[in-house]
Amino acid sequence: MSFKFPDIRVSRIFFLSLSLLIFLIIIVSTIFSSFVYNNSRIQLIESLYLQAQSINKILPSLNAENIDFDLIADSLAVEDTRTNKLRITLIDSNWNVIGDSQVNKMDLSLVEKHSPDNRIEIYNALSNDFGSATRNSETINRELIYVAIMRDKNDPNQGIIRLSLPFDIYSSFFNFFVYPFAIIVVLVIASSVFISLNVENTFRNDLTILFKNTQRALKGKKFKVSNSTDTQVKSISNVIEEISQRLSNEIEQTLEQRTKFGSVLDSINQGIIIFNKNFRVKFANDIALEMFGKHQFFLGEKITSKKLSVLNKTIKEAKKTSNAEREFSINIKNKEMHFLLSASRMDSTDELILLINDISSLKKLENRRKNLISDISHEIKTPISVIRAGSETLRDGAINDPKVAEKFLHSINSNSERLAEMIDDLLELEKIEVGQIFLKNEKIKLKEEIDLIIESLSTLIDEKKLTVENKVSPNYKFKSDKQSLRDILINLLNNAVKYSKEHGRVILSSRVSKDFLILEIKDFGYGIEKANIKRIFDRFYRTAKARANTKGTGLGLTLVNQLVKRIGGEISVESTIGKGSTFFIKFPFKTVK
Repeated sequence: MSFKFPDIRVSRIFFLSLSLLIFLIIIVSTIFSSFVYNNSRIQLIESLYLQAQSINKILPSLNAENIDFDLIADSLAVEDTRTNKLRITLIDSNWNVIGDSQVNKMDLSLVEKHSPDNRIEIYNALSNDFGSATRNSETINRELIYVAIMRDKNDPNQGIIRLSLPFDIYSSFFNFFVYPFAIIVVLVIASSVFISLNVENTFRNDLTILFKNTQRALKGKKFKVSNSTDTQVKSISNVIEEISQRLSNEIEQTLEQRTKFGSVLDSINQGIIIFNKNFRVKFANDIALEMFGKHQFFLGEKITSKKLSVLNKTIKEAKKTSNAEREFSINIKNKEMHFLLSASRMDSTDELILLINDISSLKKLENRRKNLISDISHEIKTPISVIRAGSETLRDGAINDPKVAEKFLHSINSNSERLAEMIDDLLELEKIEVGQIFLKNEKIKLKEEIDLIIESLSTLIDEKKLTVENKVSPNYKFKSDKQSLRDILINLLNNAVKYSKEHGRVILSSRVSKDFLILEIKDFGYGIEKANIKRIFDRFYRTAKARANTKGTGLGLTLVNQLVKRIGGEISVESTIGKGSTFFIKFPFKTVK
């Protein structure tokens, strides 16, 4: 990030100085304009008075006959260099205008009488040497200064002479004050700007250097003390250097403490979220961020996700009551997760701490045990009932009848074997599910293992007159848990044989897809209804046809499913009623020598 102060910018000091100068100019202008106005007016009145006296001396008496006073007034009116024409008005003793240099002779009769009642200059002239007034002329529609004198103080019949000129105060004001003053102001402003910019540029260069050095300090680099000649800038530079050093030390300590604190919290096998008093996330360890899927909440923000609203409810409850605890479930990536939330309030900081424990495995184990008890209680009733009924019948006297006794003893023996097999399968299944079976990677030749299992089931195969074809390639050699693989193959082959028709076939084949080996076990037996395919891997589940035609505990495929998952594989099935079923086992494959 780069920063540079503007080269040209009006400083506050310059702006204030200029404002003060303008204010002084306005004050001086007001005073001086009043002075110019009054002085110009007095000078013009005195000039008109002298001219009136001069004209009075050359004018004939008003009693003279056959004299055209209007013509005389016109001839005496002169113009100055600015074309301002002197106006001469002659008034007789009856206040009639008998001559006016700016009124046509024919229009004199229309001019109103100029008497002391309506002309202030005439009123003042009767009692003083002269009378003056400034007003707008109704005759010529201009502002004029009027000066009137009596021709003879002792003889009012001689009438009155009145002179007037336009009062051009603005021209005088601009010529004698505004223009010179404007030039002075421009020169003052120009010099002020030059001096101000010179001083300000130097100051700004020092500030720019100081700012860049401060940026260096913020990035963790060493702060450079300014070499400015300005003592204030240098003092600021020294203070910032000291602050930078202290801040750097505190940041290092804080980072070290935070690293230790974060390491401790991340090492705890619990999700931890710390909220401030406004319920914004202040800290979250890695486990908490990963528990609900990434980017479900962010530091410095409130938790707004609807599916995590229970977190907000828990911490709000903790803020009121100091502690709160609750369980909740959430679906994450199509997997149901269960969590235990424990929230508490820190009285010293008003912060809220939320501990999150993943109890999904405990819930799963709890549900599994509930289901196990339910399934066992359901499945175990039948063989126990048969054994009890048979033993009671024998006790009641049937034991004395050899044929009846043999029948019931065979039933008791068969159900006790089934019960024992069921318990063994349940124990094995429980070991797998709780992780008590440890995998042992061994070198396996798949075709040879299948041949051994086929040989072990030869008696059952011969009874049903089946043909079992092992089409697995002899080249497939890999490492896996040999015992788990054998248990998987024994269960699936045993089922294929049991559910095949007499003189039928069972085919085993294999293929490699990427890093997986897919083993197919196909029979041509009864098949499985579509509605039952999804449930065949459930514990104790057997179809109605299987229950009627074959023996079994309903735990074989459940064991197979768990074992396949244990070695990192997958199992699936395809089936058609009347045409048989095909089981597909997909597990990791890496060829070994």
